[in-house]
Amino acid sequence: MNFIKILGASGSKAKNQNTTSFQIFKDIIIDAGNVLNSLGNEAKDINHIFLTHSHADHITDLPFIIETFFEERKTPLTIYALEETIEVLKTYSFNNVIWPDFTKIKLLNSDENSLVLKKIKLNENINIGEYQIKPIEANHIAGSCGFVITKNHQSFIISGDTYTNPIIWEEINNNKTIKCLIIECSFPDKFDELARVSKHLTPNLIAKELKNLKRKDISIFFYHLKPNYEKELLKDIKKHKLLNYKGKILKEGDVIHIDTGNIENTLLSESKFEEIMKINLAFSSEHNKEKLLENILTLTRKLTNADAGTLYIKSKDEKTLQFKVVQNDSLNIFMGGTKEKLNWNDLPIFLEDGSLNNKMVAVVCANEKRIINISDVYKTTKYKFEGTKQFDKKTSYRSKSMLVIPLINHENEVIGVLQLINKIKNQEIVSFDKFDEKVIISLASQAAMALTNMYLINSLEDFINAFVATIAKAIDAKSPYTKDHIAKVEKIALLLAKAINDDETIYKDVKYTQNDYKQIALAAWMHDIGKISMPEHVIDKATKLEKIFDRIHLVEQRFELIKKDKEIEYLKQLISKDEFENSIKQLNENIEFIKKTNLGGEFMLDEDIEKLENISKQTYVKNGESFPLLTQDELYNLSIKKGTLTKEEIDIIKNHAQLSLDMISELPFPKKYKDVLNIACNHHEKLNGLGYPRGLSDSQISLEDRIMILADIFEALTASTRPYKEAMKLSTVENILTTMTKRGELDKNLVDFFFNHDIFKEYSKEELKDYQLDL
Repeated sequence: MNFIKILGASGSKAKNQNTTSFQIFKDIIIDAGNVLNSLGNEAKDINHIFLTHSHADHITDLPFIIETFFEERKTPLTIYALEETIEVLKTYSFNNVIWPDFTKIKLLNSDENSLVLKKIKLNENINIGEYQIKPIEANHIAGSCGFVITKNHQSFIISGDTYTNPIIWEEINNNKTIKCLIIECSFPDKFDELARVSKHLTPNLIAKELKNLKRKDISIFFYHLKPNYEKELLKDIKKHKLLNYKGKILKEGDVIHIDTGNIENTLLSESKFEEIMKINLAFSSEHNKEKLLENILTLTRKLTNADAGTLYIKSKDEKTLQFKVVQNDSLNIFMGGTKEKLNWNDLPIFLEDGSLNNKMVAVVCANEKRIINISDVYKTTKYKFEGTKQFDKKTSYRSKSMLVIPLINHENEVIGVLQLINKIKNQEIVSFDKFDEKVIISLASQAAMALTNMYLINSLEDFINAFVATIAKAIDAKSPYTKDHIAKVEKIALLLAKAINDDETIYKDVKYTQNDYKQIALAAWMHDIGKISMPEHVIDKATKLEKIFDRIHLVEQRFELIKKDKEIEYLKQLISKDEFENSIKQLNENIEFIKKTNLGGEFMLDEDIEKLENISKQTYVKNGESFPLLTQDELYNLSIKKGTLTKEEIDIIKNHAQLSLDMISELPFPKKYKDVLNIACNHHEKLNGLGYPRGLSDSQISLEDRIMILADIFEALTASTRPYKEAMKLSTVENILTTMTKRGELDKNLVDFFFNHDIFKEYSKEELKDYQLDL
C-alpha cells in the first residue's frame, strides 16, 4: 500500500463530511475521526493508530474500533501519542466510566491486553514495517504534534491541527525526501484572530507561512476545513493561489499515491478532479447510446491527451469485439457513434480451432480483464499489430504508445475494450504513465456502468414492449373477429399524434417527443388488456344464440321434429294435405326468420320482436312431453335489438375497461410513461361525461386520451371481420362520428382534423376494403 487514503478530512461533522483520519497502510492510520464509516469491516485490520492530539474530532472512533471487532482481533490495538494525549485517554476515555478500560482487558485466547496506550516523544522515529513515523511539534493544545511519514526514501508531512509553525518549513527545507505536505486550513481569512486564539490556520496565514518555503517541488494538500465556511475558504484559497502548489482540497475518499521517485499529485489536483467529475457526470447523464459510446472515447482521450483511440463492444454472442467508435485527431478521422457509420471487421475472440485469440491486444485485454500499456507497438513481439500497421501504411500515420483498458461491469463481466493511442506531450508521442492507467481504469468502470445501465434500461423497455405486445396479440387471438384490432388502433393513434405534432394550424402549440410517441404506442397496446379475463363466448359471440356453440342448430332440430310430427299426422290422415303443406310452409318461414334474426344487425323492429314472441308460444312434443318452441333464454337473446350481445354481456364487455384500469393501475410505470394509465383506460370515455369506466368530463380528458378514443372507434367501425355487421363505408363512418360530436361524445376539432388530413387516406388505402373507400 503505497499511498495515503483520506478517510476523513473535515474540520467538523456535517452531512457527507466526516472528521479527520488518514490511512497510510493497511493497519496504520493517523487520527481516528472517521474510521468505521469509511473502512467498514476492514477497520478490524487496524493495529496502529497515531494521534495528533486529544480533541474529540480526532479520537471519536477509538472506542468503537476496539469494541466492534474485539472478538476478531488477534493482536493488541496500539495507540501512539504524546504523553499529554495519552493521559487524556486514560482519564476521560478508557476509564471504565465513559468506556471500558481495554488496556486491562485481555484478548480472547491470549495473555496480551487488547489495547496498548504507547507514549511517544517529539522527533523520535517509530519504525513499523517499511514505515518510519516521526512526531514533530504542532502549535496547538498541549500534547499536539504532526507527523513525518517515510517509506522507501519518500516522505510526506501531516501537519496536525496547528497555528503558524516554523518547524514544518524547517523539516521540508532540510529533508529533500519530503514530497508533499497535508496541512490544516480551518477558517476563512476573516477569522484570522479566531484562528490565532484557537490555534488554527487560515488561507491568509498559510500564504504568509509559505514565504518560509524554499522548495518548489512540494505538493500541498489542504484539510480540516470547517463545513460552515467551506465556500469562503475555497474563495480565499483560490485568492491566495494556494492550489498552485499542485495540490487540492482533500475530500473523504481521496487517495494520494506516492511511487518511487514521484508523487502523483496531479491525480488530486483541483482542475483534474473537476475534469474527472465532469466526465463522470457526462457518462451518467447521457441517454443516447451512440452519443455515450462516442463520449467514452472522446473524453478519455482528452483526459490523457491521446491523439487517437478505438472503442470496442463485445458482441451479444461474446465471440467478437465490435468496432463502435474510431477517432484520430491527426488524421481528422471520426467514425462511429453519432458520426460516419463504421463498418470495420470485428475482432474474433476465438480462432478457427476454438482456441483463444491471444495475439490481438484488445482481445487479450478483454479475456484477461487487465490493462495493457505498450510504449511502442512496433517494438513488441507479444502481440500482432497487423491491422494497426496496415492502417499506418495506408494513412502515413505512426502508431506508437498504446493503453488498452477493459470495460468491466458490476457483474465483473467485460462488456468492451477502450484503446487509447499515442499520448501527446510537448508535441511529442510519449508513453502512457501510471497516472493514466489509474484514472482511466476508474473512468472505464464508470463508463461500463453507464453503458450497462443504458443496456439494462433499453432491455427492460424492450421486454416491456414485447411483453405488452404479446399480451395484446393473445387478446386479439381470443377472437378471430377482433384480430389485429389493437395493432390497428396503435397505427391510427400514432399517425394522428404525428400529424398533430406537425400541424401548424389548430394544433400548432402541441409538440410531441419520441417518448410521447412511445407512451401513446404503449397505451394502445394496453388499452384492451382487461379483455384477457373475458369469456371467449362473449368476445366471439357472432350470433345472438351463440354460447359455447350457436344454438340455432337446436332450434332448427325442433322445427324438423315438428315437421316430422306433421308428416306423421298427414300420413295417418289426421290432417289434410293442405293443412300439412301450410304447416310446413309456416314452419320454414318461421325458421328462416329466426335464422335471419339470429345474425343480429344495427336495428330490430318491434313487430319482429312481437313475431318472435308469438313463435315462442308454439310447442313441440318430445318423449310425450310438451315444450315451448323457444326457451325464455333463446327468446331473450333473439330479441336483442342491436348487435348480438345481451345487456348482461354488454356489461361484461364494458367491464374490461374497469379491469384494464385496475390492472394498469398496479403497474409501476417510469415517469416518462406516467400517462399510459389514462390514455389506455379512457378510450371508452365521452366528453359529455356519459362514458365509462370513470364517467370523466370534457376537462378531465386529455388530447392524448381523445386520440385513443377516436382511433378505437374508427377501427371498430371500419373493421371488416365483425360477424354481426358488414364493414362500413367511410361515408357512413364519417356520419356516425359527426353525429357523436353533435351529441358531445367526441372532440369535433379532432374528428374534422382526422378526416381532412392525408393520414386518413393513407390508413384507409392500406387497411380497408376497396368498397369502403367512398370518400
